[in-house]
Amino acid sequence: MRIISLILTLVLLFGIAYMAFSARPPAFPGAEVAVLIGFVLLIANVTGRLASSAGLPRLTGYLIVGILAGPSISGIVSAEAVEDLALIDSFALALIALMAGGELKLAQLKPQARNILFVTLAVTGVVWAGLTLLIVLISPLVPFLSALPISGVLAVALLLGIWAANSSPDLTVAVIDETHTSGPLADVVLGVTIVKDVVVIVLFTLTMALVAPLLNPEEQLTSHAFIELGREVGGALVLGAGLGWVFSFYLGDDQDRSRSPMATFLFAYLMVVLSERLHVELLLTGVAAGFVIENLSPAGDRMIRGIQSVSVVIFAFFFAVAGARLELGAIQEFWFAALVVFMGRAGLTYWGTRIGLEYTGASLDIRAKTWQGLISQGGVTLGLVLLIEERFPTVGSDIVALGMAVIIGSILGGPILLKRAITGPEIPEPEADWATGQGSVRELAVVSGPKREPMPEVGRGEDHESRPESGATTEPESGIERPKPPPAAPPDDWSGDA
Repeated sequence: MRIISLILTLVLLFGIAYMAFSARPPAFPGAEVAVLIGFVLLIANVTGRLASSAGLPRLTGYLIVGILAGPSISGIVSAEAVEDLALIDSFALALIALMAGGELKLAQLKPQARNILFVTLAVTGVVWAGLTLLIVLISPLVPFLSALPISGVLAVALLLGIWAANSSPDLTVAVIDETHTSGPLADVVLGVTIVKDVVVIVLFTLTMALVAPLLNPEEQLTSHAFIELGREVGGALVLGAGLGWVFSFYLGDDQDRSRSPMATFLFAYLMVVLSERLHVELLLTGVAAGFVIENLSPAGDRMIRGIQSVSVVIFAFFFAVAGARLELGAIQEFWFAALVVFMGRAGLTYWGTRIGLEYTGASLDIRAKTWQGLISQGGVTLGLVLLIEERFPTVGSDIVALGMAVIIGSILGGPILLKRAITGPEIPEPEADWATGQGSVRELAVVSGPKREPMPEVGRGEDHESRPESGATTEPESGIERPKPPPAAPPDDWSGDA
């Protein structure tokens, strides 16, 4: 009954919103954006509750409502409206990045540092190499790739290969926050996601500079690309660390000292403005700031709790707008190639994770489940593929369409896999075999109970040949003395005649 009422509420809200936006627009400026914000928050909340009732992550509902309301389906939220909401969307991303950095507690990450490092390197390398080869193999079946020379195909394959190695810190933080999950598995997944995000951004920028002459013969490899990379990535980390250090002084050392949440929101807005002015990566800036605040200020946890208190609103708005940006037409155009890339990426992520954790001494639970937390793709992944379109306009639109089709599957399926991994029962370690030292389950007869003691030999002395007293018999095997049976009844004829 609850699900039915939520569905009816959702249909009613969509109907009201459709009629409202079909009418004459408001006369005063900014009114449409204000109505859009209210509509997105209200309807995303209902859809999130509906998804939660179905056992799915709430953010899956937020994404679905964005897709339904976006330009690809109903058009309630137009492409122009999505652009108008860009500033508020960036503000939400800054808060999510602060939460992600605040979750990176050194005391918890140190025991998992080896796992995080090995998984990051293994997954990045395996996915990059494997998908590059896979895209080259299927290129004759993809129209825009089949029209390129082999050098162009290799360039696109290298770009999409390193692009596919990226995961989504924003989606990961949202699922972990919603499920209130903590522990080694959550630490490894979040740590790998954030560290791999930095590694992929660096390698993606380098790859884009290296393959530029293959896609555009007029371009030459110069040192400008490396300078730009250092400015974008290094500048983001330095800016975030500096802002976090300053804000940690404001928070102070007293964990019980109250601070207005508005200060955190103003701090996030300052990050948005400075990142845009300095042309640095906002997500990396926020993660660096949150990391410094959490590990430098004793009151860092209070900042994270303040953001978490309004996280439902932040996630609802951010992921609904992200869903509105997705273009469903890309699925129809590149469904086969997108399916191959999506399945190949999932399989390569699984094998890369298993390879990375093979010799780190990780628990069976971490080895078996970590890959499920690395499937999600989100805002950063979309931003990277849009950079390809900006840099290589001749093939960029087709690459964006293919990438968008892959992202749709990852952004919807990834959170479901992550929630299943971190909320499911922990996989126990196999019990070591005493004889071989290998992991195996011992026989039930050995461990099912205490060793059975032999029964005492009742009625026997030291001389085993002695007979028991009359009136008792002894069973030959057990030695247990039993009463002697009564004599048989005499026959009716006592004469002894046969």
